[in-house]
This record gives sequence, C-alpha cells and structure tokens, in this order.
Amino acid sequence: MKDKNKLSFCLGSCRIDPSDNSISFQTQADETSQHEAAKVSLQPKFIEVLSYLALRHPNVVTRDELIEKVWEGNVYVGTKALTNAIWHLRQQLSPLEQDGGVIETVRKAGYRLLLPPVYDISDDTGIDKLQITEAKLQHTMRRLHFMVILMGAVIVTVGLLIGVHLYQDKQRMTETQMTVLTRDPGSERYPRLSHDRRWLVYGASRPGVTSSLYLKDFKREDIPARQLTPSTSAELRAVWSLDDTKLFFASRTQGTGECQITQLTLATNETLALAPCSTDMAAIDISADGQYLAYVSSLEAGKVGGIYRLSLVQPDAKAERLSCEVHCNYEDRDLAFSPDGRWLAIARRFSNISEDIFIRDLASASEKRLTHGLEDIRGLSWTPDSQSLVFATEDSGSRNGFTIDIATTHIQSLDVEGMSYPSSVSAEGELVYHQYRRQFQMAYFSLGESVSGSLFPLLYSSISHRNPDYSPEAKRIVFVSSETGYNEIWASDINGKKLEQHTHLKSRVAYPRWSPDGSKIAFIAPDDRNEGNRIFILDLANKNITALASSYHNHGRPSWNWQGTAVLASTSDGITEFYLDNSTPRVISPLTMAVGFAKSANEFVFSRYGVNGLWQIDLTQPEQVRELIPSKVFRAGNNWVLTANGVYFKSSNGNEQRLNFWEASNQQLTSLLRVPRSSLSGFGSMTYIQESNRLVMTLDGFPQRDIILLKHKLLK
Repeated sequence: MKDKNKLSFCLGSCRIDPSDNSISFQTQADETSQHEAAKVSLQPKFIEVLSYLALRHPNVVTRDELIEKVWEGNVYVGTKALTNAIWHLRQQLSPLEQDGGVIETVRKAGYRLLLPPVYDISDDTGIDKLQITEAKLQHTMRRLHFMVILMGAVIVTVGLLIGVHLYQDKQRMTETQMTVLTRDPGSERYPRLSHDRRWLVYGASRPGVTSSLYLKDFKREDIPARQLTPSTSAELRAVWSLDDTKLFFASRTQGTGECQITQLTLATNETLALAPCSTDMAAIDISADGQYLAYVSSLEAGKVGGIYRLSLVQPDAKAERLSCEVHCNYEDRDLAFSPDGRWLAIARRFSNISEDIFIRDLASASEKRLTHGLEDIRGLSWTPDSQSLVFATEDSGSRNGFTIDIATTHIQSLDVEGMSYPSSVSAEGELVYHQYRRQFQMAYFSLGESVSGSLFPLLYSSISHRNPDYSPEAKRIVFVSSETGYNEIWASDINGKKLEQHTHLKSRVAYPRWSPDGSKIAFIAPDDRNEGNRIFILDLANKNITALASSYHNHGRPSWNWQGTAVLASTSDGITEFYLDNSTPRVISPLTMAVGFAKSANEFVFSRYGVNGLWQIDLTQPEQVRELIPSKVFRAGNNWVLTANGVYFKSSNGNEQRLNFWEASNQQLTSLLRVPRSSLSGFGSMTYIQESNRLVMTLDGFPQRDIILLKHKLLK
C-alpha cells in the first residue's frame, strides 16, 4: 500500500504533489479544458507538514505531533522550522483564502486543515485501507474523549475551590494578539512607546528619501503621525526621557555626514547636540534613573563599535567608553538598561556570522554570557521585573522573537515570524516591534542584447538564494540557499537547473568561491565555539571539508590566488593569505578587503571596507597599491566582478541603482541598466558567465517593515 503522505491531492483549486514537492493552481479556461498554472517548488518539509495535516483532516494536529512526524522529534530545530513552514504555506495557499482559509491555528492545541483533501483516484484502494485504520484510531480516540470528559467533571468540581487561581492562569494564557500600528508604504522601524504608553516614536524611510523620526498618538489612530526631524538630516532610533518630554537620538547631517547624539524637547521643538557619534542607526538607551545615556559608536581611529556612556546631569560631560579599547575580538552592537538599574544587556558580535547576548553588572562591571551561537541579534528589551530579556534574531534569513531568563538562561520562542527590535515591554504582556519581510533571490542580466533587457530570476522559489559564484571549469554556479532551513552551499547549472546540495552542516555558511580549476569551494562558517568564523575548503573530489589554519577569530569574504594554492581574506591585520597546506598564514597588506579577484599570478584586484574606489596590489611588492577605478566612480563595495575585458559593478544614486561596465582598454564607463534603489542587495555578490554572456547577482527588493503591537502570554 502506498504511504498516504506521499500521495498527490487537491485542496480546492490547488494540487499538491509530494513527489516533486510542488504546488500548482488550476483555472478553468472553458467547459471542456482545464489549464494548470506553472508549478511552484517548496521546501520538502513544507510539503510534509501540509501532507500530514491533510492525512489528519479534519482533526487538530498538535505542534509536538508535527515536530515528531516531520522533524523526528528535534524540538530545537522543529519549533522554529514549523512556525516558518506554516507561515510560508499560508502565503503560497493564499488564493484559497476566499474559500474560508486553509490552515487554522487552534488556540492551545495546534493546527487544523480547513479544506478537505481530495486524493488521486488511482490510489483509492490503498486509501480505503488506511481510512479503516484511521477509523479504528478515531474509535479509540472517542473512548479516550469520554474518559477525558469524566475526568473533566472531577477537575471542574475541584476547580470551584480554586477558581481565583484558574482565572489568573487563564489571564496568563491569553491568546497571542497582533495589531498593525503603521501601514505606510516604505519602511517603519525601531519603535519606542513613551513611559505613559500614549506616544509612539519610530524611524521611517522611503526609497530615495532621507530617514526621519515620526511621532504618533498611540490612542488616536485617526490622527496621522507627525514628522519630528527635518529632511536635511537622517535619524532612525530614539529613546524617551523618563518624564516623556524629551527624545534622545543619533542625527546625521546630509552633505557633511556629521553625526551627533541629539536631545529634542517636544514642547518647543528645540534641539541640543550632546556628543559625537558615528551613525544615525546607533543603538541608544537611557538608564533607569535617567542620569545616563548609553549608545553604540566607533569614534576613535582603530576602534571597533563600542558602548559609550554620557552623563545627562553633569554640564559639558564627555562620553566614556565602556567597551573593549584595543585588541578586541568582538564588537558591541546593541544595548538595553534593565528597569531595576542593575544590568546592562549587550548584543556582542564576534564575527560577521556570530553574535551573542551578555549582561553586565553596572556596579561591579562583571559580565555573564547568556547565549552561545546566535547568528544575528535584532533588538534587546527587558521585561518590567528585570528577570528576562526579549530579543529577536535572524537565523538563515528567518527572523523570530524569543525570551531568555537571565538566571537560568532558558530560552522560549514567541513564535512571531518576522519580529525585529522588540521594545517597551509592559506588565500586561504587550510590546511593540517592527515586522521585517525580505527575501533574497538570484537574478541574471543578459549582456549584448539588441533590445534592452531587465533582471530575471534564475530560480523561481519561495526561499532565499544569494551570493552566486560561477566556475567556467566546473560550469556550475555555487550559492547559499536556505532550502533546508539552514544556510547551506548549493550549486546549479547556468540555467538554475540540476540543483545539488554540497554541505549538510546545519550551520551558517556564507560567501562561497570556486577555486580556479573548479575542484574546490572556499567558504566561511562558524568556529567550534560559535565566537567567530573560519575559512573552510570543500574538496568536490572526495567531499571532504577542512578548515584552514588560522589564529584569527574573524575572516572576511574568501578569494583565491591565481594558482589556487591559497585563499586571501581580510583579518584584523589586513589582507591575509591562507595556504591549503596549512603553513603559517602571511599578512600581505595592512589594508582591508571586501571582495577580491586574482588578475594574474602577481596582480590582485580588490575593493576595500569603508573606502571607495577599486584597487590593485602587486603580490610580489605589496607596498605597491594603485587605484584602478577612481573613488568618485566606483562605490560598489561587494557588488562587482572582474572579467578579461573590464569590471561590471553596481552604483547607487538617489532613488536608483545602476549596473555599469568599466572597460579596461580605454577606461570608459557605460551604464547598462537602471533599477529602483535596493533592488540589488548590498550584502550580495556578482558573477559573470561567459558561455551565456550573463551577469548573475543577488536580487533584493526594498524591505517592507510595519510596526506591530504584540500581546503575548509569555511576556506576562
């Protein structure tokens, strides 16, 4: 008998085929013919969840049962993955919503499929047998249900004596409620409620428009938000004074780029510059007694981002640095004072793919580490009792919210997909956050066409693919995909077909690069302690993965030398060469490198972190560095690729991005394509396929962020 979980079935006009993990919607063209839309491939786990819900229809399926059946009881992976699967299934099956919905969340129970599945007729015999078994199971369940009712009568009797306690438990188990507070086009983020919970301040930006702070009357939704800061400066994150009469924030002046921690008095609209800063996105918070501001900045030369504390009661006070001064193996990126004034919570980054939470005792300066091995922390906030933190993380492209008990370090998931920067947690279990939606895709642009083209997706999928690199020897594109729920290395042919997964690390891999002969792939992934990253080499001949010898805790994007015997990457000492034979690494230049390509055995072309222009270094005489493309022309950072004839790269100007070609022979610049700003990811990469005369790059739309009010049982 065929396993019913593997059978094709229909939900209304949607056909689900587990054999190739696809769904497709059917439309009626006329009375005699039926046309099926193009199939959409989903992750296998998504299809397994949907098939199991169909198998158990119309019963409610608990989360534990789904995790047991689909993820083999792996609670840590399954808890986040199930929430992600349900969200994606609802998105893909949204055309069926007009029929009354597809997947129902049953409070305190689990999920239920609302539409009856219709299985293929050819499998009727096997289905009938399975239905007999299911009928027996349902008979047993009815007997158990009767016993439960009998037990329930006893519980109700006892409950009459402890009704007050049951009422309190019911209050604590209030169903999760989400209310959208902003629906403006663009991006609203970093919300903070005033202490009296009357006013909401947040930062907002539109494509091509400077970001500003906005103030909204939380109790009057009919009144539009008021812009607080002018369009001549940029602001995003603010914090309230204890009496709610002032706001403190980082403000960056357009044109000069000067950044100042600023005080704004709301009644008079008067501003006062308090201290220098480095970015308008600086994390900022105020101490419980209102005497200090703390913010993240990187002011002094040679120092990474760190926490500065500024007195608000001492005239002309200078900010003092609380973070590591020199030889730091980490960077502080976010912070939050506890309501009781004892702790400062810190989000600390050890490498570009490793970040964790610490708390510092403000009296003794001693620290306690709460987490190990997070990828990217997106906001910190305390519960009113100062016993727990609420935080959001991004893991393999998926964001969610969590709570952590600072005494036990026990973490619980809020199961709120897309949560970012939670704040203003109340005793009633409410907070505000901004919901983040963004998906990376690989797209190609055909060169040399007689008719101007556009960007076309290379893979049609509901999951993220990014950072492509092409090997003319292997004739394959290697890239990072979250197909399995983790960022792993995959490869395809030049048309996005013949997909193959190359790593199964269940970790966070990034930035794969082919060796010159197409036999190996270099990439970075977390180290054993999840406090940094290492450069790994995947040998395709034997499938072995080895780590290159290194004493550094953080490595930038890897690039190969011309011979394929070493990998170059940026470290704390500059451009460093790591050898496949694991001999001692060599620092080539104190300059940093974002992306690099070997032009010949001795010539290496690279872009630099924080410095515009494209540069070339002689590896035999590394002190000889020249600017290949002027800084006023080249500001691509990561998005460029070197070819035999020149350089293709991305540029940004106002509300648009351009795809350009710099021809090496005559040093002429040609614009090839103009697209809206944020179409191409700033963290992506670009590669060239000579056989098809195409560029392949990471596509990214302008992120949609809306501010949400959340009420959750775990926050009480």
